[in-house]
Amino acid sequence: MPPLPLSSFNVSGNFCTEENIPECILYINQELSSLCFPPIFRNSDNIRDLDAVVALNNIYDLLQLHRRAVGMMEELEVEQLKSSSDLHYQHLTNSRLKDQLELSKKENMRLHERERQLETSLKTLQNCLKDAKEEIQRLQGIIASRATQYNHDIKRREREHNRVKERLNQLLIAKKENKQGMEVLNYVRRSDGRRCLWKTGKTESRQEGEMYKTLLNEFDNHQRELMVENIELKKVLQQMKHEMVGVLNSKETCQKEEKQSNNMDQSTLQTNSDDDEPLKGPPEMSCDHAREKLTNSIRQQWRKLKHHVERLDSQASMVQDGDSEEMISKKLHEDETERLKLEIQQCKEFIQTQQQLLQQQLNTSCDEETAAVLNDSYMLEEKERLKEELRVFEEQRKNFEIERRNFTEAAVRLGHETGNLLSSIHRPALTIPIWQTV
Repeated sequence: MPPLPLSSFNVSGNFCTEENIPECILYINQELSSLCFPPIFRNSDNIRDLDAVVALNNIYDLLQLHRRAVGMMEELEVEQLKSSSDLHYQHLTNSRLKDQLELSKKENMRLHERERQLETSLKTLQNCLKDAKEEIQRLQGIIASRATQYNHDIKRREREHNRVKERLNQLLIAKKENKQGMEVLNYVRRSDGRRCLWKTGKTESRQEGEMYKTLLNEFDNHQRELMVENIELKKVLQQMKHEMVGVLNSKETCQKEEKQSNNMDQSTLQTNSDDDEPLKGPPEMSCDHAREKLTNSIRQQWRKLKHHVERLDSQASMVQDGDSEEMISKKLHEDETERLKLEIQQCKEFIQTQQQLLQQQLNTSCDEETAAVLNDSYMLEEKERLKEELRVFEEQRKNFEIERRNFTEAAVRLGHETGNLLSSIHRPALTIPIWQTV
């Protein structure tokens, strides 16, 4: 039988009254039976008697149950407090870890951005260095080609000078060997100093054959000269190639070479000052001697240029090898520029002096007999051609000096840029550890 609802009893503050005793007894029995306790009232002839032992036992059991329930409730409350405190601690830890994660992400993004900027700057500097190296190679190639061309022009002018000199000597010797006798005045002279013959068919055919023979001989001589010139050009090209390869591959310090170059500069200045005196000798030896001196001076200028390029290369390598070494200062660059300008001016003055002395020697050595020879069309044409080639040579020499000055400035600029590049590369490596891995 299910227990009666509590609402059926008196709703007042008392549970049991004199009026609802049977109902209360019935309710208590039902509740005890539902809790698996024996009923405290027993029926004996429709009389409900209270069993005191059972009632006390039930009350004791109920008290024990209540105590256990209260203890369990306290334990559950303690566990709940612990759980709530642990949960609060976990929430705090979680929020702190989230903040640390955000900071780590921001730091990681900042480092990635810094790494990207450094990579971009490194690529830019590498491109600048590559462009500078290409510019140096281009300038070195121009210098090599110009030097080869100058050597070729010098040798060609030497051959032309020797040919003109031999021609003059032959004419002088032929003029001296002519026998003295009666001279016919105001007749048209031939180039060989002989009298003209009567114009007949035989003489014309013989002159035509001689002309053809002369043309063939000149053509053969020209072919031989071209072959000799090609062989010499090949030798000069190989020599210049080896020298330029040696200049480009030299990476050691050249303090001794600087001293030697300075000594060489002083010696060249002395030789340039001493070159003017021997030109006052006999006319046959002065031209040859002047030609040799001019050739030696140009070769010395080429050696000076080669030593200067090696010195600049050694200075650039010294800048790349150690950061503690000093860079080329602005004052040193200005001194070097002034020294080069002074050398160029001295070379110009030396060449002008040689030209004036050669012209004086030619003017003084040519007498009335050689004046008639020089008035010949062939000699005039040779003279004009020599003047034109001398003018072209002067222009090429000026261009070569400009190129050398530009090359010097480019080498100095490359040294400064290389120093800045090395300083910019080593400085981030000390401040940011990620740069070492990059």
